[in-house]
Amino acid sequence: MSAADAEAPAQRKAPALPAFLLILLTLVLGTMPDWARLPIPTAGLTFEQAELAVAGRPNEMVQLPHSFHPPTAGAASAAYEIVFTLGEIPSQPQEIYIPALRHNLSFTLNGNLGPLPLVSPWMQPTQGITLLLRVPPNLFVVGTNRLRLELARTEGQIPFYLSAVHLGPIDVLGKSPWFAMLQAGQARIAALVLHMVVVLGLVTLWTARRHDPVFRWLALLGCTTLAVTFLEMEGATLGAATGSLVLLQNLLLGSFGLIVLGLALALAERARPPWLIHAVWILPLALVGCVRLLPMWPMLAVLISVAMALTGYLGAALMLIISFWRQKRWTMGLLAVPFLLVGWIGLRDFIVVLGLRDAPFLLSSYLRPLTMLAIVVLLMRRLATSLNSLDRSNDDLRQRLAEQESELSALHERERRHAAQTVREDERQRLTLDLHDGLSGHLVSIIALSERGADHKVVEGAARAALDDLRLVINSLDIGDQDLPLAMAGFREKLEPQLRRLGVALDWSMEKLPEISGVTPGNALSVLRILQEAVTNAIKHSTTATIRIQGRPDINGAAITIGNDVVQDDEIGSGHGLDNMRRRAEALGGQVCFKRADGQAILTLRLPLRLADR
Repeated sequence: MSAADAEAPAQRKAPALPAFLLILLTLVLGTMPDWARLPIPTAGLTFEQAELAVAGRPNEMVQLPHSFHPPTAGAASAAYEIVFTLGEIPSQPQEIYIPALRHNLSFTLNGNLGPLPLVSPWMQPTQGITLLLRVPPNLFVVGTNRLRLELARTEGQIPFYLSAVHLGPIDVLGKSPWFAMLQAGQARIAALVLHMVVVLGLVTLWTARRHDPVFRWLALLGCTTLAVTFLEMEGATLGAATGSLVLLQNLLLGSFGLIVLGLALALAERARPPWLIHAVWILPLALVGCVRLLPMWPMLAVLISVAMALTGYLGAALMLIISFWRQKRWTMGLLAVPFLLVGWIGLRDFIVVLGLRDAPFLLSSYLRPLTMLAIVVLLMRRLATSLNSLDRSNDDLRQRLAEQESELSALHERERRHAAQTVREDERQRLTLDLHDGLSGHLVSIIALSERGADHKVVEGAARAALDDLRLVINSLDIGDQDLPLAMAGFREKLEPQLRRLGVALDWSMEKLPEISGVTPGNALSVLRILQEAVTNAIKHSTTATIRIQGRPDINGAAITIGNDVVQDDEIGSGHGLDNMRRRAEALGGQVCFKRADGQAILTLRLPLRLADR
């Protein structure tokens, strides 16, 4: 989900109030140059007339403020001479306060060259500046004084401008509210630092999110704006010719129009022509080539660049306004304000440069901080929207996770109860089967023997066999995986006294038996019954004095052998017991083999190292 999609639900309300505020802000800022007036000092001398002297034309008296447009572009100068009378020489230094002038200033008082204005790369005389010049008392005379202010232009065709001039001591002029304008040049340092920080952040965002065209256009806009800001320092930083830098600065204006147009298209999520991004750098190169090929027509390239810039800004503003109204996203309306102001104020400044109207300042460049401020607000809004979307996603994920954990816990509890019930049922079935296979058969034999009136010793033997089988079942209940040696030890403990009463010795050896896993109570009981059956058959069908039970490794697992001595006259069983043993062994994944040779009967139980489930 994009940031725009996440932002939309919160902003799809009626945009009446945001739209009204943005329109009001745009109107106030856009018309401010026409209705705002510079405050003037209430004390001291104010000069509102001067004699204009321009080379090649007669001098004339003009009213201040005054704007003069030289007939040709390029280097030019104009001098304004002010005549005033003093009854006495001032006792302290005086300040010449000029609220607004355009181009570089030098002045003389009574033929003496006065202190030059501070030269700073942060001040832009061609755009309009405010000056406060300190004049020592010794330059004044009693009677008529002549103050000559000379303005000089080095390049371009921006007209001259001079406001009314004020003269007085610093303690009087310093009370003017407009006096703070003198610090505007140095305040641009902080603005430039902020500009650089914003550009660095934009470039960082673009490198991290190359798939987002909004950050690409924002980074391009910030870098181009920063480049133009350095060019406006008139070569003080770059050490190049002022005229060339000003021309290059003007030729870059067309790129601004293309960049803001691409940014508006990206914000509105509309298709962008593939050539637009390349035209940003191709356009200034083409205009530079035009200037090289037509050096007599440099203004043609500048006019093309300015026209493209104004068209781009106004078109981008219109597109953002339409998107703001349709999509109800106030950030688009917010960004449309500086774009519209740059287009409107830029058109106004262009008319001033052409000499079609007068104005003390060219304000286009001063709108860049407003544009950067809108970009910062846009970025912070996108960041906040993304964080809110992330928080909502996290809350949703936490809720879904809690629901799934609850479902899993309930499912686990059901599975646990089902597994316990299954284990109990399986154990019940196993015990039923084991008792049926063992104890029930012995009980039937006891009943049959009793009904036939068999000898009590025979009945006693059948009862003991039933009891032994029951003990095997009971002993196998607590057997777990790899507990077969423990079951075998219990079997030996009960078998040895029984054989001793019969006069039969037991030779038991399980040290070499490998470790067998997969042992369950049912598996252990099957192994013990095979051993019990083998021992019973050995006693029943032979007159052996010793029974040997040994464990050892086998080719495919482990082997347990039950051997006894036999003689030729010893009978061989009918085979039903051997079949039962084979059936039980096969259920475990093993086998039973029986052979008689060399006076011995040997039954071998072969088992895998992991018993099959039973």
